[in-house]
Amino acid sequence: MTVYRSTRKGLSRRRFLASIGALGALSMPGRAAKAWAGSASSAEHDAPFLSPVKNRAPLQPSAFTMLPLGSIRPSGWLHEQLLLQARGLSGHLDETWEDVGPNSGWLGGNGESWERGPYYLDGLVPLAYLLDDGVLKQKAQRYIDWTLDHPSEDGMIGPKSNHDWWPRMVIAKALTQYQEATNDRRVIPVL
Repeated sequence: MTVYRSTRKGLSRRRFLASIGALGALSMPGRAAKAWAGSASSAEHDAPFLSPVKNRAPLQPSAFTMLPLGSIRPSGWLHEQLLLQARGLSGHLDETWEDVGPNSGWLGGNGESWERGPYYLDGLVPLAYLLDDGVLKQKAQRYIDWTLDHPSEDGMIGPKSNHDWWPRMVIAKALTQYQEATNDRRVIPVL
């Protein structure tokens, strides 16, 4: 077994990855590079770009930075794979599976009210916004609007027939992605 070690002092994995990230940012076309740098105003984008949140003092600097949904657009092979998902079951699940259809508890109906709607939304939101697909956005928006517009007086979100926190954690993740992509001001107060 051969072990490769850097012979140059100071070239750590963290420094290497940071260099690769910087090179990647420099190779981005116009709008994406401006968004990465955080210098673009939200008026220049279809959806407002939220700058990545980085660790601040006294926290240690992080080697990786989470990027908000939509700050990078897929192309090539990845774009084609997402289109396959959109044209297939992922884009049409609500039309074929009753549990996430119009009678879903997550749409105010009396159907399934546990985790199926939130998991569907957790995949649908990034798919819709990465492809900038209006039909998929509309499907996701029905769940989002119902969830945001119907919190209980005690702050609980989701169907009243289910008191389990698990599906609410999944819907919280989906709502977080949605807020990153749209900057919808209703999300943060509800969460």
